[in-house]
Order: sequence, then structure tokens, then C-alpha cells
Amino acid sequence: MNKRIIAMMLAVMMIVTSGCSSQMAVDKDGNVSVDGVPVGNLYDKGSLSGEQDKESGSDDENTQDDVLSDLPTKWDLTDLFADEDAFEADMKRVEALIPKIESFRGTLNSAEGIQKMLEDPDSLEIKAIMDKATMYTQFVSSLDPTNAWAGKANARYNEVMQKLMLAKAFEEPEIMAMPLEKRREIFSDERLAPYAYSMSNYTDPDYTVLSEEAKRVATLMENAQNNEKTHDIFDYVELPHPSFTYPDGTEATFTDEEYSKIVQSSEYDHEFRKEIYGLRHAMRQPYANTYASLLEGRMRGFWADAQINNYDSSLEAALADSDVEPEIYDRIIKFSHDILPKVYEYYEARKEILGLDEMMLCDLNQPVSGYSAKEISYEDAVNIGRKGISVWGDEYLDVFDKIITKPHIDVYPSDTKATGAFEYLVGNQTTPYVLFNFDDSESYISTIVHEMGHAVYSELSAENQNVYNNNPLIFTQEVASTANEIMLSKYMIENSATKEEKIFWLDKEINLFLGTLIRQCMYSEFEDYCYKTIENGGSLNANDMSDKWLELQHLYYGDAITVYDDSGIDWARISHYYNNYYVYQYATSVTYAASICNKVDEKGQDEIDAYLEFLKAGNSASPSELLRIAEVDPLADETYEEAGELISELIDEFIKTAGKQD
Repeated sequence: MNKRIIAMMLAVMMIVTSGCSSQMAVDKDGNVSVDGVPVGNLYDKGSLSGEQDKESGSDDENTQDDVLSDLPTKWDLTDLFADEDAFEADMKRVEALIPKIESFRGTLNSAEGIQKMLEDPDSLEIKAIMDKATMYTQFVSSLDPTNAWAGKANARYNEVMQKLMLAKAFEEPEIMAMPLEKRREIFSDERLAPYAYSMSNYTDPDYTVLSEEAKRVATLMENAQNNEKTHDIFDYVELPHPSFTYPDGTEATFTDEEYSKIVQSSEYDHEFRKEIYGLRHAMRQPYANTYASLLEGRMRGFWADAQINNYDSSLEAALADSDVEPEIYDRIIKFSHDILPKVYEYYEARKEILGLDEMMLCDLNQPVSGYSAKEISYEDAVNIGRKGISVWGDEYLDVFDKIITKPHIDVYPSDTKATGAFEYLVGNQTTPYVLFNFDDSESYISTIVHEMGHAVYSELSAENQNVYNNNPLIFTQEVASTANEIMLSKYMIENSATKEEKIFWLDKEINLFLGTLIRQCMYSEFEDYCYKTIENGGSLNANDMSDKWLELQHLYYGDAITVYDDSGIDWARISHYYNNYYVYQYATSVTYAASICNKVDEKGQDEIDAYLEFLKAGNSASPSELLRIAEVDPLADETYEEAGELISELIDEFIKTAGKQD
């Protein structure tokens, strides 16, 4: 089923990303200290945060100098539905309205008829309810996928959604039954101008649609395999977690969050990190065949959908759904390969600086200077992050404050909560919701600004676009989030109090590029291997998958990093594989975000204004056209050359600075 049409009718989209972590101390007067040593004051010009409490929507002139306090840390889902009864009442309301959709049959042969369908009050009410329900069911599952109500709500939502899609199955075939010239005439009518991009498929000479009956069959099959939910329940909740002992004798239970804390701390040596890294693999290895079967089922579903819609591959279908030129996927994989020699230099230098005979992936977060991530409160992390992205100006920060001061942020991890972090907004009925797993670490500031980059983009789109154009796709959403991370890194480097701290943040910025460009391209090559195996008549075998993973690790990490065979199972934990061809978009995003941030340095306010216009444009044009608003061309060699130069310069500066420490 074409996702742009689904987005047009229902605007269903989810943004998922994984996070990292961070820390420091701030007293009531704004004095900042690290390990008891004063390093500055929040109120000083160019310092870490700002000046006074900020209420959402305030008219204060100095928005950039405000300090946020008393921030909410738990989701309030009553902004979506007051309770279970309210959810069920709205599901029944949609069911009562669905039969009215039939009244549009036979009327979609004119601009007037299509406009009436798009602007019909009952249709818009259905959309508003289902937008909220899409978010609500995602959220209750994210907090606890084993909760009985989460299962019931998802089942009820899927039931109503299926009825809705079946009722609307006639719309595309009826419009496409008209000759191309007639369709072009209709959609050139100024009455349909506000919906031009969301309906642009209808004037594409290469676009084809299924018959009404075929669309009904595809809709009925859409929820036949929900392996993503099964994976999440198993991996987040039911997977047995081994116990381990800290060097001080403390007993603990292994979790991915515990692993993240350990590998980012300078408190532990390589041997202990290696032990914990092995636990992450040993925890999942006994279930390798289960993970392979779950992923194969999900991928076969996407491949079936691609074939039903006349695509030659799952990749072609995914790119078409996002309206992304096929050349872009090939370009980003090639670009990652082109810069690998420079990346190898970084790994070699890092290994030498750390004085390690053996360096593994679990060592890549180790500080290479006397500075390491400190403990920090959530509110301090928010305020430091907010200051770091204040370059975007007061208009941007006003929206940031509007979101972060509402109980739409769920901050701390729990035993049942989904791992990682994400932002989610569908429609315009509410402000975005954000999920964190804040770990009291200074490094987590980057995750906060990343997800809030998504959130501000979603909110600006909702405020400035109609309901058919206001949900940006992942492709551009990730640009908005990684641009924030780049600006935060620049800010932290420029405002470092010591040489050691500067090296720490310089290293963090390099790893931002490596994590979102190099690692995600490696992930995407593995994903592509899996799809091609299925498309060529094969099946996914856990051993073969692990061998492929190891092969790619050796390619992307080079000789400086030791890769052990037990890490081959690491593919099993990547939940993004349950969304087809998702991860490559992290790689494109950081490439385009780097270009935007570079232009801010060159052009100043003009580029900031262009960037805000890009954020406000939502999903009103193709991703490439939207990025050109921000003066970035995804099809231009210059874009990739600029990113490559920036990465090379950062690595050279790191080697020069870190290699000459006192």
C-alpha cells in the first residue's frame, strides 16, 4: 500500500531512534562545577544555560537566556483519551461515521468532488480521532507491551483501522480510472492546490494502483503478521537477563541501559567492559533462530507488499513510499565506503591514545582525555541542551519550551518501558510526545536535543501545514534531529573550560558522525542482504546472518578494532529492522544536517531563516525539494564532499589535539 496515500488520508508516522547518556552539578545561583571544581556560571554570556524561568508561550525578549525548571517527567495520556471508555467511545464514533465514506463513490471525477471528500467534516473527524488513536496505542505499548489494556487497545485500533481502509478502498482506483490528461486537469485546479503534493501520485504517468478488490485483500493481510510487536515483547520484557558482578562486588542484572552506563564510564577497565560486551551477545545467542524467524516474517511481509504493488524489490518500494530518488540510497552507501580510510585513521589513533593492545566496540565511548561524562540532573541536561541549540533563535526555542514543559515527556527507564528514545506526533490535535530513558549522564544531552529536534519540527509543521501535509517523513525528520546534535557539539567544544573537556566533546562529535553515518550504513547493508536473500528465493538463517554481520563489522571498523565471533548476533537487537529500509536515513540525515550547519557558519541569519522555513514546510513536497528550501541538494556531489571534508577535518583536529596532551 502506498505510504504517501496513507499519509494523506491518515497521517500515520513514527520516529524512532536510539540514545546515549551524560552529567555535572549546578547550584541554585547557577554556578557550575565539575567534581567540585568551579567551571563557570549559567548566567554568563556564552555559558551553558540561561537566566530565568520560562513559561510556555512567554513573551520574554531573552528567550535564549531562560532557564526551565519543574519539568514534567511522565506522560499524561489523558490529553489523547481521558480513559479506556473514552477510547472505546471514539472507536465506536469512527465506526458510525465510516458508512458515510460510501457517499463519495462516483464523485471523485472532478476537482469539486475531490475537494469535498478532503474537506468533509465527518472525514476530518475520523482522521482526527484515528490520529490520536495511532499515538495512544503506540504509547501504551511503549510503556508496557505486556499490559492487558495495551493489547486490547491495539487490537481494537487495528480492527477499526482495517474497516476504515476497506471503506476507502474505492478512492484510488476511481481517481486513477480517469485518463492521465483528465487527472492533470483536475489536480491543476487551484481548489486542490493546498493538497498538491499529498496527491501528486495521481498525475505521475508511471504510477499504478491496485483494483478495489486487490486493495481490499492487501488491507486484510496488512496486520496478519505483527512480528515487530512480538520482537519488542520478547526483547524488552521476556528475554532472560543474566546477572553479573561489578568489580566492587556489587551484584546486578544486565540490561542494555546498564551496558550503556558501563561502556561510557571511565571507572571500568577494558577487561570488565569486554566481559559486559560479551554478556550482551550471550543473552541473545540462545534465541538466534527465534530472532531470525521473527525478522524473516516481517521482511517477507514487506516483500509481499512490494510485489502486490508492482515493485521489483523491497528497496524500490520503500524509496517510492518516501518519494526518495533511488540514486540517494546508492550515494550514501558509496559515500560511507569512500571515507572509511579516514575513519580507520581515527580508530588507530584512538587505540594508541588509550594505550590498548586490543580495542573493541565497547571501548569506543571511553574518554581519551582526563575529562569524562559527569552525573547531571534531567533539568540541567535540558537547559544545557537548550542553550546548545539556541543558535536557531527565539522562535525555535519558544516551540521547544512549549513541548518540554508539558507532560508529554516520559523521562526515566522502567522494567517494562521500551528502550532507546523517540518522538511521535500524528496530526495536529496535540503537541508531540517524547520518550527518553534518561540515565543521569552528561552524554544524554545529545539524545535530548536529538528527540526535541524531531519534536520542534513536528510542532512547526503542525502549526503551519494542513492535516494532509503536516507529518514530515523520517527522511527529513532525521535531518532536524541531527542538526541539533551537531550544533550541541559545536557549542560544547567552543565552551569547554579545559583542553581535556574540548577533546572529550570533539570526540563526541566525531562519534556522532560515525554512529549515524558509518554504523547506520553498515546496518543498512545488512538489511539489504536480508531482503535480497528473501527476494532471490532464499530464507534467513541465523548462522548466515551472523556471518554477514561479522563480515560487515570487519569492513566498517578495520584492523584497529578487534571483532570477536560472538558479536555476530548483534543484529538481533536492532528493532529498526522491523521498519523496512529505515536505518539508511540516519546516514543521509547527518550528511545533510552537516551541510545546513556549515551554511549557518557561512551565512548566519539568512541560513537560519531558510532552515526554519524548511521545518515549517512539513511534508508539503518531496524530501529533496524540502531540503532545497534549507539550501541543501541531496543529489549534488558538493553536499557529500562538504560532509566528507568536515569529518576529515574533525578527525585531523582530534588526532592533532588529543595526541599532544600535557
